[in-house]
Amino acid sequence: MKKLNKKGFTLVELLAVITIMGIIMAVAVGAVFIHLQNSREQAMETIASSSYDGAVMYMMDNNMMLNTNETTTIEIEDLYEDGRIERPADPYNTKAECGGKVVVQNKTTSSTTGLEDYRYTITVNCSGGHSLTQTYPKK
Repeated sequence: MKKLNKKGFTLVELLAVITIMGIIMAVAVGAVFIHLQNSREQAMETIASSSYDGAVMYMMDNNMMLNTNETTTIEIEDLYEDGRIERPADPYNTKAECGGKVVVQNKTTSSTTGLEDYRYTITVNCSGGHSLTQTYPKK
């Protein structure tokens, strides 16, 4: 009678390894998803920050001064077309661009206000209903 070859793994051992690998993959996928979401949120914050910088340059280049409680709106697309900011790529859809606006408001009562005295409210709109509103300068 021939001896059976006892090399290899049993079914129970294989199932245990597959189960452990499944648990590790579930944790890894969750961590990657969280990291991806944080990266997308940071990208939208970067768009808002660069839009703030572009709006300040726009105001300075056009010698715009606002009266007390006066507001003006600058579209993010206009800042891009003027070359003041980079193209605001949509972090949720690589084939799209983010849009939005910058609302500049003079909240002071002083007659000697400068651009740093204005409140800049930036609203960034990306695909899928994702949006972010930031106010600058941050306090």
